[in-house]
Parts: sequence; C-alpha cells; structure tokens
Amino acid sequence: MKKKILFIGGSSLLAHCWTKCLKDRYEIILSTNNNRPDLIDYKTTTLNFSSTNNLKKDIIKLNVNIIINCMGFTNIESCEKNPNIAFKINSVYPGLIANISKELGIKFVHISTDHLFDGKKSFYKENDSINPLNIYAKTKHDGEKNILKVNSNALIIRTNFFGWGPSYKNSFSDFILNNLENNNSISLFTDVFYSPIIVSELSNTTNKLLEKKFSGIFNVVSNERISKYDFGIMLANEFNMDKSLIKKSKFSEREDLVLRPRDMSLSTNKLESKGIKIKFLKEQIKELKSQVLISKNKIIPYGRQNVNNNDIDEVVKVLKSDYLTQGPIVLNFEKEVAKYTGSNFGIAVNSATSALHISCLALGLKEGDLVWTTPISFVASANCAKFCGADVDFVDIDSKTYNISINALSKKLEIAKKENKLPKIVIPVHLSGQSCEMEEINELSKQYGFKIIEDASHGIGGRYKGNPIGSCKYSDITVFSFHPVKIITSGEGGMCTTNNSDLANLLARYRSHGITRHEDEMTKKSDGPWFYQQLELGFNYRMTDIQAALGLSQLKKLDDFIIKRHEISKRYDLAFSNDSIITPFQHPDNYSSYHLYIIRLKHFFKGLDKFNLFNRLRNAGVLVNLHYIPIYKQPYYEKIGYDYKNFPESEEYYLEAISLPIHTLLSKEDQDFIIEIILNFIGKQKSFIINSFERELKGYQNIF
Repeated sequence: MKKKILFIGGSSLLAHCWTKCLKDRYEIILSTNNNRPDLIDYKTTTLNFSSTNNLKKDIIKLNVNIIINCMGFTNIESCEKNPNIAFKINSVYPGLIANISKELGIKFVHISTDHLFDGKKSFYKENDSINPLNIYAKTKHDGEKNILKVNSNALIIRTNFFGWGPSYKNSFSDFILNNLENNNSISLFTDVFYSPIIVSELSNTTNKLLEKKFSGIFNVVSNERISKYDFGIMLANEFNMDKSLIKKSKFSEREDLVLRPRDMSLSTNKLESKGIKIKFLKEQIKELKSQVLISKNKIIPYGRQNVNNNDIDEVVKVLKSDYLTQGPIVLNFEKEVAKYTGSNFGIAVNSATSALHISCLALGLKEGDLVWTTPISFVASANCAKFCGADVDFVDIDSKTYNISINALSKKLEIAKKENKLPKIVIPVHLSGQSCEMEEINELSKQYGFKIIEDASHGIGGRYKGNPIGSCKYSDITVFSFHPVKIITSGEGGMCTTNNSDLANLLARYRSHGITRHEDEMTKKSDGPWFYQQLELGFNYRMTDIQAALGLSQLKKLDDFIIKRHEISKRYDLAFSNDSIITPFQHPDNYSSYHLYIIRLKHFFKGLDKFNLFNRLRNAGVLVNLHYIPIYKQPYYEKIGYDYKNFPESEEYYLEAISLPIHTLLSKEDQDFIIEIILNFIGKQKSFIINSFERELKGYQNIF
C-alpha cells in the first residue's frame, strides 16, 4: 500500500510541481485554502486552524504518514503591511502542525526560505547566525524555531526553487520564459544572487533525506551562486530564446521595494556530507526544458477515433464473409441509424461530402439556383452546391451558438424576396453538434419556399427539442459524417436520413451511378433478372460493408460517447468559469453531441490573443485547431467576391475561436495539462501586460 502524504498549502506553486514528482509513489492529499489546484486528480481537503483540537481531529481523519508544509505568506511587501497575518501563517501554524505531527507519529517536513540572512556573504550554512532584514524573513525564522521547539524529529528545508507553476502562481522561470516567448522585454537584477533548484531535484533530495530518516535543518538548493540576470540568460540560451530582451537592472536602485538580502546563496556542504549531491544548475535547466518536451512528444489531438476489439471483430467478420461491399451490413447500418434518429430512411455513402452532394441533386438543385449556408463550416457545406452548378451565398452566424443566425436569415430572406433572389436550398450547419434553431428555419421555409438540408456532420447523438438530430422533423434531409474525428466512425463515411420515400430512392440512385434495379422505377418493362437502368447521372459514392460493420458496432456505443464528451466539456466549463475565455453557449432547446469544444479568447491586450495561445498549445504538443476559417475567405470563393462586412459575427469569431481537444480517449491528465497551459497563459499575460502599462518594469524579485 502506498504511503500517504498531506501537502499543506496544496494549491501553492511548490505543491503543484512537487506532487507531479511523487504521484506514482505516494497517495497524495492536498490541503487547500483560497486557490483550487488546477484540476489534478488528487484528493483535496480543508484543515480547520481555528483551534489545535480541530486541526488535530482533521489530521487524524486523513491518516497520513508524512506532512509537507508548503503553506506560507510569501509576498514580502504584503508581509510588511500585514505582519500579524505573516506571523500567523509563517510562524504559528507551522508550530501547531509540527506539534500535532509529533503527537501522532507523523513525519513533518517544513519548507522554509533562503531569505533568513543579511546577504553580506555567500553560501550560508545551516548553523550560520540568522539576521532577517524584513517581516517575511523574521516570521519564517520564528516558524523554524517554533517547529524545532516542539518536534525535534521535524525536517526543515531551506530552499529557493523554480519550475512550471500553476495558473494562479508565477514562478520566476515562468515569468522569464513566458515574456521571452512573446517577445516582451524584461529587466532582471544583476546584484541579487541566489542558488535556485528545480522542484523535481528538490523533491528527489527531500525524499532521500526522508528515506535516511534525517531531521533538522538542511539547505536544499543548487551548489552554484548566480544572479537573477544570469539565471535569465541561462534560461534564454537553453530554450533558444532572444536573450537581448533581458535588460540589466539593480536592486540597489529600487527604493520602492522592501529591504531584502542581496545574496541568498546557501551552502550544500551538509547535504554532501550525508552522501547527497545536487545536479549542476545547467543540468537542472535542461531538465526544465525536458519536462516540456515530454509533453510535446505526447501529442494530444483535438479529436480521434475510439475503436476497440469489438469493433475490430465486427470488421473481421465482414472480411471473412462473402460480401465486402453492396452486402447486407450496409442495409443493417442504414436501418439502425434511421431507427436511432427516428427517421424513415437512411442512405449510407462514402463521406458526408458525398451525402451533401446527392442531397442537393435529390432536391433538384441545378445551374442558376441558389444555396445559402453558414460561412463557419467546412468548405463541403458550400461546395456541394457548386458541384451542381448552383451559386452560393452565406448567412452570418449567431453570436452565441455560432450557428446560422435566425435574425440574419430572416432579414436576408426579406431582402431576397424583394430582389427575386430567394434560395432554393438552405443548409444550416449544426456546429460542434448543437442543433440550429430548426423550428424557426422550418417556418421560414414555408414562408419563402426553400428546401432544407441539415448538415449534421457534427451532430449524431444530439437532440433538438427532445427529438434526435436526424429525425428530419423540420427538414427534408439530414446529413451525418463518420470521419474518424467525428462522434462515431466508419473509417470514412456518411449518411443521409429522410422521411420522404421518393427522396430516399433518388439518394440511393445518385450514390450508385444513377442506376436502379427496381422495376417500378424503370422507364420500361424489365428484360429479365439481369436488367438495370441508369436513370440519372450518378456517382460511385457507396459505403462498403467493411465500413458499415465498423459504423454499426460504433453506433451501439454512441450514447456512452456523448456522455463522455459532456463530462469533458463540464470540466472545461468549470476550469474557465472565472477567466477571460468565452465557453460554448448551450441553447436550452439543445442537447449537444459536443463534437467540438470551441473557446473564444477576447483579444483586448497585445499578446493576449488567439495566435499566441494557439502557438503555445501547439508547441506543447496540444493539437488545437480552428473550426473554421470563414468559407468566403478561401481563394476559390474570394474570386466570387463576397463582402466581409456582411458577416461581422463570423469575422469576430475567426479572430477569437480555438477548438480544444475533446474526444472519448482524452484522459483527465491530458485535459488538465491543456487547462493548465491556457490558464497560465491567460493569467500571466494579463498580469504582465497590465503591470507594464502602469510603469516600466525595472526588475523581478523572486520571493519563493
């Protein structure tokens, strides 16, 4: 059984980084106060510090083996303004926890600081005289004394660390790298020295001390003394960033800052005397980089198929059967999709693009006709009309759902009627799997006489007003896609559903060369059982039985897939609920299939925009995407000459939208990684940009 570790100050930067190093070896519990950890899968708790008895009861319930106290009031300026709070958090509480740990036989580890000395020399040893220069240092030293007074078995770690911080807490290395990545100039002190250590090395070293059952005070830092400026240069060199962006500054010129030691370097002689050596700082910075590269090597796609052994077995059965194509499995798949959607007919094809094409043909679309659709879709939603020789125009999107705007459609139809330019077909696209307002569109179709093809390539498994998408209650035909990134897959494939038998027959013929073997469709009596007729100029858009077998097997899991996608979307919603991110709006009439999870990032600061976040995620191996570039921006359609001013919502959407990974194999760990990158980017960019507007940054003093 794994030992249990309780991290007090569980939402701190240190705990955030440290737990990643220990999660495979220990059962971890995080005690948190104000900040909620970045959705990592550990048990969390809140300790009651109102009295010693209450605190002791809480700790007894947790039944832990080790307590690591990362809690601290660390902002030096705030400590000066709030000395009582600093004394309570940095001095009183550590003593209480140490005493309770002693009584309960729990190993207690306390994280202290390198700020305890006056900074007049270098490489301070554990037994050197303490001379704190500020409230922060004094209260941290008082905390050490309180601990050792009641718990001689406690382990106190003096340190100054760096690593990849959580969304709500900047580490010094984060500050440097994020600004260099975005080409922001920063100033770092040349006259402040310290001996920083990466958290993974700090964790490993502390673990060795625990294994050897050491107690007392240990300096756990790198064995090198370096200025803040030179540390920044080392990071820039290792990460191949522009070090000219790092400007020199001096702490001695900063009269606005509270006094603090200019040299915080600590000696590691005591550690080395115990047989424990620390990696060189250059190696540690390489490790910092490798922690990102590990994530980069693990690619997280925005969507992917979920194919299991049952699916494979069904495909193998077909491969061993008499019919690889034009057999009974395609018919079964069509019947099951029609049954699931509540429609009368299903017509399987080799792609949703093919389904859109033959749907237009079945509704009689021809040269000189007009099709309207949304610009925020894949090009196939418009291309299907061009295949038929028809013209295409676009209707702007709704600002909340990103589907076709009912208001924009109504106004455009009113104008088109006056100009005698009404569409023959309107193709609403259910973006992300959320249905368009089909009842309203259907009412408009009755008023203005157009046909409706629902492009539900994203939508199978979703519902509109209680009815399955694909029921065709408000449309003539619905089209689905079974591409591997969609909700279910047949490898490649698509499906039309309809309630009209004549349309179903036409669709079936158009997918297979326009040929029929049904005598009641022929122009003359059959010559015999071999006879067939080509009635239209059709295509070979057939789905194979191999594909249908996979699709049929996947259909059985569709509802479970949708539930999983909703769980993922809820975690995203929760993570981004208080940030400058617009999460997907869900219309109360809808139950989305959540094929996509699209966020919008308001570009109200330079550097805080989609481009930089997109690159940040891609560089970390997260294959975010954009759904979609407005179709009228494609070179083919630009030649036709659409006026961008007619689509203000689509233009705004294009500037702000990013599709995050959402698929049934997305792990919580991977989702948390994605969330963490985004929240770190948002939080750090906002704080840096706001501060830079207020005054020029002269330097950055690490307080950890």
